[in-house]
Amino acid sequence: MQRSLGVGGRAVVRDGGNILLLRRADRGFDAGLWELPGGKIETGEELVAALEREVREETGLEISVGRPFATWHFVKEPFWVTGVTFVCDRLSGEVVLSREHSEHAWIEPGAYGRYPLATSMEGQLGAYLALLAETGGM
Repeated sequence: MQRSLGVGGRAVVRDGGNILLLRRADRGFDAGLWELPGGKIETGEELVAALEREVREETGLEISVGRPFATWHFVKEPFWVTGVTFVCDRLSGEVVLSREHSEHAWIEPGAYGRYPLATSMEGQLGAYLALLAETGGM
């Protein structure tokens, strides 16, 4: 079976040592599970610009996109999705969720195990913890 390629980005949005998780609404793909903000690029869009747009649409936050640190892949019919996760810092705004999400939480990075996670999130969050250990907490 041939699938179309979807390309996306995710943001580990940091604020005061905590990171932002969003709970998906109780409908659709990965309903009720927790994830990082982000999504797929639109035709002709650059990945960093898409990530800034997705975070703004999903949370109302303005962010500064930093270094990429993880790549990931999964199938979400009819797409094979490939993505990159970036370290990001909250610049401004208060969290105002879109209809895609029902809750948010600012958590300590190592506390993500307390949340039932959406597809590919455990690997991305584990990679972020490894990055923190490697860099002495950035």
